[in-house]
Amino acid sequence: MSFSFFYKLQKIFSSIVKPKNKVEIEKKKLLKMVARDITQSRYKKFYKPKLRKVDGEVGRFFYNTYKNISRAQIFIQKAAVSSHLKVLTIESFLDKKQIETMEGFSKTAIEARAKTTPPQQLAGEIREEMGSFFAIFSMNMIKQINACYNTILRFINFVSFDFYGTVKKFDGNILEHNFTYKPQFSDVPGEYITDQLKDFMEAAYVMDMSQDWKKAIKILNTYKDTEIIDVDQWHKLLIHLHDIQSSSILLLIARVIDEDPILQVKPNVPNEHIIEEWLEEKRTDAQEAIEKIINAKKDEVVGTLARGIFGQIEISCLQYYTKSANKNFVEKGLDGFSHIQDIAYLKTFLLEVFKKELHPLCDIFLIKGQWQNQVLSHQMSDAIYKLGEVYQKIEAFDMTLSSSGDYGDKLRIYASKAEKEKSYVKYANNLFKIINTTAQGIINNTAQSLITIGKFFKTFIDDKQKPLHDFIMNWKELEASSEVPILERLEEGYKKIYSMVKLLQILAKPLDTKW
Repeated sequence: MSFSFFYKLQKIFSSIVKPKNKVEIEKKKLLKMVARDITQSRYKKFYKPKLRKVDGEVGRFFYNTYKNISRAQIFIQKAAVSSHLKVLTIESFLDKKQIETMEGFSKTAIEARAKTTPPQQLAGEIREEMGSFFAIFSMNMIKQINACYNTILRFINFVSFDFYGTVKKFDGNILEHNFTYKPQFSDVPGEYITDQLKDFMEAAYVMDMSQDWKKAIKILNTYKDTEIIDVDQWHKLLIHLHDIQSSSILLLIARVIDEDPILQVKPNVPNEHIIEEWLEEKRTDAQEAIEKIINAKKDEVVGTLARGIFGQIEISCLQYYTKSANKNFVEKGLDGFSHIQDIAYLKTFLLEVFKKELHPLCDIFLIKGQWQNQVLSHQMSDAIYKLGEVYQKIEAFDMTLSSSGDYGDKLRIYASKAEKEKSYVKYANNLFKIINTTAQGIINNTAQSLITIGKFFKTFIDDKQKPLHDFIMNWKELEASSEVPILERLEEGYKKIYSMVKLLQILAKPLDTKW
């Protein structure tokens, strides 16, 4: 362990046991040393120790600095929180071809490309293009971009310093951003200006001539579409600031004023990382655009199928498993119901299509039909029986979400507490998983029964059109029991069953847009 470490420890512990008056004596000695350093500085005119006043020359320094950055100060208000400035900084590191690639997966471009490219194919293309584009950003490039943006923030923080309020302390007649008046700078009592000196050092002492100020100012000029400050003028100012900083004169003055010989001012060094968030925004925007296109196509297909199945029939929604009830859950960040639309279509199909059209048609074959193979008739009968039970199952499922049901009160309690207690989010989502799995089970089983009946309808249609029937033996008798030609009814029923199964499949299929 080094000698300096023990020396520091000794100094710390010895100060603890020293009498208060001795501590004060040492403090005064240190302050005298600080005062001596001021008198030996090339900026010794900045402070008058006997009067404890900051000289008007400090006011002149702030005024001249203010005059140089005044235009920039006007133009860059709120620039530090501008997302557009971040984008300009990042794009300044991209070449023309890379910019064109990036623009190819903007929302506008994706919407335009969707007119000639199928949605899933487009999703694949965008995924590949974004992967290639993201690979451009090496660790070194990311470091350079972040460094450039932080240089810009240093500039913004510096020019955002309250220069006007500071120079007003030296001459109350100075007008904001008006330099026609010739100021008369008076000396200022130290305690009136010490806070401003420390704030200024925080903002100003992060400037470094080695930083790429030319590029930073060029980006700011592009951001405001005007020259906010002349680059050569800025470099001259930096040289003066560096000289002031290296002399430590402002810090020495603040130490004397505050009577704190070891006062330190920590510079405000920006350390923003902007690439990760920007890339994620690009990914999210593209994904949302693709999802919007796929959903629009999905809605179009669903709408066409629904019109073919139901015509003008109004869709019967459930009482509790609904969009309106779900809205409250989703707004609280919960998973919510995931089969609202498909189970509403299914309920309507069972009430309006199966009960009124398909069941009576099936009864003709099951009651009056002479089957070549009676075992097959039992299979069809079982499928019809299962479909007949589904409506009651849907109603019973919906009632589990009522206030007297198994899940209704629990869901409402969990939802009300989820915003304040995160554990209830997990409880609620576990419950939603059970509820949605139950709904999915009802839909899947019903679809299987519909597929079974659909296959029988297809067999009936083929058998009816054969010159010699080998499935149903008494077609003439069945024809006589139907007012509408039985083949026409079978074809219409088959079409609606096929469309319903396809509708359920489309609604159940998740979007393939993640990358």
